[in-house]
Amino acid sequence: MQNESKFHPPALPARFFPVPRLHERIAAVTAARIVCLTAPAGFGKSTTMAQQLAALAARAVGTCWINLDEADNDVERFLDHMTAALAAAHAPAASATAHATGRAQLLAMCNRLAHQSCDVALFFDDYHVITNPAVHELMDWVLAVSPVQLTLYIGSRSRIPLKLSRLRLCGGVADLGAADLSLTRDEACAFMGVVGAGTLDAAHGGVLYERTEGWAAGLQLAAIALQNAGDRERFIRDFSGSAHDIASYLMNAVLARLPPHVDQFMSRTALFDRFSSSFCQDALALRDAPELIDWIGAHNLFLIPLDRRGQWFRYHHLLSDHLRKRYLDTDAGAARADYRAASHWCERAGANDEAIRYALAGDDSTRAIDLIAGCVDELIRGRAGFDTLLRWMSAVPYRLLTQRVQLRLTFIRSSIWNNRFEQAENALAELEYDLGSGPPVPGAAAALCSMEMLWCLLYAFQDKTALAASRSRAWLVRWGPSAPPSDIARAHIAIGYSAFVAHDYAVAEQSYQSAETFYAAADFYSGVVWTERFISIIRLEQGQAREAERVLAALYLTNRARLGADSMVASHTGVHLAQAAYELNKIDAADAALDSALTIPTDPVLPADGEGSALPSGFGLLEDYMAAYLTRARLLCVQGQAGAADAVLANGVAGALQCKQLRLARILMAERIRLALLRDDVALAASHESALDAIDAAAGPAGHGRGEAEEVAVGIARIRLRLAQGASDADAIAARLQELTARARLQGRMRMLVKLLCLQARYHGGRAEHEEAGAAIHEALLIGDEGGLCRSIADEAPHVRAIVAGHGAWQSQSHRRDARLVTPDYLAQVLAACGTAAGAAPDQAAPAAAPEAHALSPREVQVLKLAERGLANRELAAQLFVSEGTVKWHLHNIFAKLAVRNRSSAVARARSLNLL
Repeated sequence: MQNESKFHPPALPARFFPVPRLHERIAAVTAARIVCLTAPAGFGKSTTMAQQLAALAARAVGTCWINLDEADNDVERFLDHMTAALAAAHAPAASATAHATGRAQLLAMCNRLAHQSCDVALFFDDYHVITNPAVHELMDWVLAVSPVQLTLYIGSRSRIPLKLSRLRLCGGVADLGAADLSLTRDEACAFMGVVGAGTLDAAHGGVLYERTEGWAAGLQLAAIALQNAGDRERFIRDFSGSAHDIASYLMNAVLARLPPHVDQFMSRTALFDRFSSSFCQDALALRDAPELIDWIGAHNLFLIPLDRRGQWFRYHHLLSDHLRKRYLDTDAGAARADYRAASHWCERAGANDEAIRYALAGDDSTRAIDLIAGCVDELIRGRAGFDTLLRWMSAVPYRLLTQRVQLRLTFIRSSIWNNRFEQAENALAELEYDLGSGPPVPGAAAALCSMEMLWCLLYAFQDKTALAASRSRAWLVRWGPSAPPSDIARAHIAIGYSAFVAHDYAVAEQSYQSAETFYAAADFYSGVVWTERFISIIRLEQGQAREAERVLAALYLTNRARLGADSMVASHTGVHLAQAAYELNKIDAADAALDSALTIPTDPVLPADGEGSALPSGFGLLEDYMAAYLTRARLLCVQGQAGAADAVLANGVAGALQCKQLRLARILMAERIRLALLRDDVALAASHESALDAIDAAAGPAGHGRGEAEEVAVGIARIRLRLAQGASDADAIAARLQELTARARLQGRMRMLVKLLCLQARYHGGRAEHEEAGAAIHEALLIGDEGGLCRSIADEAPHVRAIVAGHGAWQSQSHRRDARLVTPDYLAQVLAACGTAAGAAPDQAAPAAAPEAHALSPREVQVLKLAERGLANRELAAQLFVSEGTVKWHLHNIFAKLAVRNRSSAVARARSLNLL
């Protein structure tokens, strides 16, 4: 059942009452980027927005509308709906971004729109149903990256929790509350005449206005009631009370005068979020549904069409809530029967979410469980599948869920993927007890096998890798000969992951290859990709960034084509592709891959109920989160958004602590130290180190998360801080550097070794030990040259850029001519990433020598050519389909390479070098 009504505004009634005052109020805020209509039900928010949409469309403004519901709390679903709506409103933007998905697609559409002359208005109705902080963060991001051509209109019954203070300061927000939406006395009297109350004298009109306080729904109900009131004066005299009392009084007055068959029809159809003639005829056996729907619409009884063809409808929320409650109170059995019939109809139509909700509302939990079980295989392939499954299963009576072992296993697996580890652990312990204490039942052995594998999976997700590996080895001994190949593969995955975390890459790769063999035997494509992806991660850590990126890029394209852009496998692959692309200094490619893979909030967000996680749910292992948060923060940093980068890391730390993922928390906190030092904020870096110490204290001397895996990263952060503080214990710093370097070299962690060698070069350079500094940077460059490592060196700038810039002279000295040489192209690439050019002396921070033409990348030449035309940063971003931050980053690099300070000088310099 395709929900076309999702993108259709409510049709304006034949006798609707325009309120020019409201539209003049909106138009007066000429710079408005967002229009917020906030008021309780019945104040005309949807009608006002629908009128505004019609007025804008008449002026050739592109318009799109989204009717929100609770399912839109899924970030990916919300994002998909937004891009679909914008595509419908502005076809050129859609055609130009067909290759992208997720945030990357939305950003490209915004950039495309910025280059067009037309405006677009996007309307969100019923925003109050959105409770997921990640969706609010997405909306904040849209406001930040979208051009002035896009205006958002949001209708909500409650305060809209977006960060609008800065926009308000510059006049970018138009707020309309209940006081604004309430009709004035004159408007109320005119409105009553339009909607059918007949002619009212000033006194009667004044009484109705005062009693309703201009509440449009109350006035409309009064008008309907007055049409059939025998004694109009008495009706008006008796009409009083609160808004709730008024609504109940008026609706009872209106409904009491309806023909019985119409009243019954409205009561039954009000049970559902939407209904159509065919739905009523087939599901509810209401054969005269078409005629009744026409009659209700003709009598102005709050019937709202939901699509352009007039096939789907709903009632105003006030009326449907009243009718539903009355029906359930007076004939609950009949209402439950209608819900069950609707569930069967929705199942046949493919509307699984509604089928399950209506089965539960009809007190048919057994059927709901059957429906959920039938959706498992399809849902777990997508990013949001485990979220949906957990939402459904949480609504089912737990006593019934316990009778379905396979669904209990699915519930546990969904809890693990949603980072609800305590919930998963409790459910596993309960299932283990039930399977061990009860009489043998058919399939018990298979269930026990799967349950023990879920323990292994839980320990892996909790980053208890040694325990996961030991349990997996024991599982293989007990179940291996008879277990399904996919479960055997998962056991090898857990063993390999434990070895990976311990940096025993040989054992890790061997285990992943074994897992790949069993996944292939099970014909489980997603599992095969999972193992190939992790082998590529090993290659990246071993310093082979080019190979890792090549394999991951091929996997990413295949995954998207075979499983879809929103599949979990594509998300995992996209995150690590972004990580590898970033290492190669392919900033735009990394940005696009990460945008498509995962939405990461830029502020710490903790769930209100203390359950779940501030980390994006349903995503993966700790390494997946680590790659996502570190890469996003580093991308923001090189794009000149250090504050946003730190906010991303702060959110990751909060989520990691919420999930008790201490290794992740420590690594992200170490990165916060690096960012603080890049901003020369030594005090902030020291406070972050104190936070690290607090995490260590909470974990205990041998606590979880303090293994060797993160000690090198944290050790590097502490050394950076000591150097910035001008610590006097130089010998201790040198010894610690040597210890960490030897460990990384022994483990084959070439990527980490390069960072340590750069830190050694900085240490020796600060002590004027130029020979030692040159030797350290030479080894780092040789390792990087072999595998394409670039950002591991560039991210240590500005402390090593002078040493790197002088490397050519250091390398050309006569006594080193027989040594291994760093290739000129690679050196130029690193220099470009460092924001400097070749030829500088070791003690120079900024070179004065003219760059060679190849020092500018093709993209930078393209940026220069557009800058030559006088385009602003926003216009440049629109032309290149990138963010403004990326444009600023390119310009920063160009200025550094050309030794200039502004655009005009850069253009002049480029012309003199024949680059333009």
